[in-house]
Amino acid sequence: MAAQYYLQPPREQIFYKVLVVLANLTALGNKSWWGYTVPNIYYRLNNLIIIIFAPSLLISQLIYLYVNFNDLSFDTLGIIFSIIPVTCLANVNVYSAKFSYYKTLMKDFMCKIHLNNGKTESAFTKKKILIIERLSRWTAYYLIFFFSMNWVTWIWIPVFNNINNMEAIQNRTMKLQTCLYLWVPFDYSYNYQNWVIVHIINTYVVGMGVTVMMIFHTLNYIFMYHLIGHIQILKHKIRCQFPKNITNAEVKDVLIEVMKYHAFIIRVFKDVQSAFGVNVATNYLHNLVGDSLMMYQIMYASKENILLYVVMVTVYMGGLILMSFVLEEIRRQTEDLADVVYSMRWETMSISNQKIFLLFLQRVQPAMEFTALGGLKAGVKPMISIIKTTFSYYVMLETTMAEKS
Repeated sequence: MAAQYYLQPPREQIFYKVLVVLANLTALGNKSWWGYTVPNIYYRLNNLIIIIFAPSLLISQLIYLYVNFNDLSFDTLGIIFSIIPVTCLANVNVYSAKFSYYKTLMKDFMCKIHLNNGKTESAFTKKKILIIERLSRWTAYYLIFFFSMNWVTWIWIPVFNNINNMEAIQNRTMKLQTCLYLWVPFDYSYNYQNWVIVHIINTYVVGMGVTVMMIFHTLNYIFMYHLIGHIQILKHKIRCQFPKNITNAEVKDVLIEVMKYHAFIIRVFKDVQSAFGVNVATNYLHNLVGDSLMMYQIMYASKENILLYVVMVTVYMGGLILMSFVLEEIRRQTEDLADVVYSMRWETMSISNQKIFLLFLQRVQPAMEFTALGGLKAGVKPMISIIKTTFSYYVMLETTMAEKS
C-alpha cells in the first residue's frame, strides 16, 4: 500500500500538500506554483512580516549586544553568540527564496523535476521514485523533529530557569533569561511584565525561524535527491536502450533523447547551485564558526543551559554531515558517467551517429561538483576540514580562557 501511495502523482500526496503550505506560510514559496489554490490574505500577511522583520531582528540583536556588552553574564553572551549566527542563516534562507533560480525550480518541480512527472513507465524509474520519496520523508522528519526540539528548548528552558532563580532576579543579582535578546525601548531584564511581552514575541519569532530553516533545508534536499535520481535513470537508459538489433535511425533518436535528458539534468543542477549555493556556503561557515562555540558552551555553561547547546549541535553538525554526503553523492554518481557513455557500442554506429556520440561523450566528461557561494567545493572533504577546525577552535578557546582565569 505504501508503495502505491508513493507512486501517486505528488500533488495528491499529503506530504507535499503540507510542505507547500508551510513554505507558503514562511515566504519560501507559493501554493499556486505546485497547482494548489492561491494563498489567502493570512499567508500574504505572514510573508510580509517575515520579509520585513527578519533583517530587523538581526540588527536589533546586534544593537542589544553593543549597548549591553559590559553588563552581560557569560551565559547570556553564550546565548547571544549562539543565536545571532542562526538568525543570519534564517535571513539567508528567506532571501534565497527570492532568487529567480529558486522560483524556477519550485515552478518546475511538479511537472518536470519530480521523478513522478507523468512519464513513469519503467520498473527502474518506479524503484527510484520509492527510494527518493522515502529519503525525502525521513530527511524531513529528522529536520522537523530536531528543529522543533530546538524551538521547545529555547522557549521553555529560560522559563524554568527564571522560575528557579526568582529570588536572585528580585534581588537584581541575576537577569531574566530569554532566547532572543532584542533591543527595545523598555527594560525586560528585571521587569516580569515586560519580559512576558518580549518572550511571547520571541516564541513566534523563533517558531517562524525554525520553520523557515527546516522547510528550506527540506526543499534543498528534495531537489538534490531527485537530481540524483535523474542521473541514475540517465545511466540506466544509456545501458539499456541500445540493443544489438537497433537501426542507425533508432540509434540517432535514442542518442538525441539521452543528450536532451543530460542537458535537462545539467540545467537543473546549475539552477540548484544558484538557488541553494548561498545556503550551502552559509551552513558551512556557520558550522565552522558556531560549532566550536556551542561545544565550549556544553562544557562550561551552567547546567540549566546545556540541553540548549546539545540540541543545537545535533541539528547543525548533523545537517552539515547530511548535506555534505548528499552533495558528494551527486559528484560520485556523475564521476563514472563518461565511462558509462563510452561503454556504448559506438564502434558499430554510423559515421553521423559517431559524431553525435563524440559530442555527447565530451559533454559528460566533467563530474557535477557542487560549487557554493565563493567557489566553495561542497562535499565530504570540506566537511572533514570543518569538523577538524571546530575541535581546533574549541581547544584554542579553552586554552585562552584557562590562561585568563
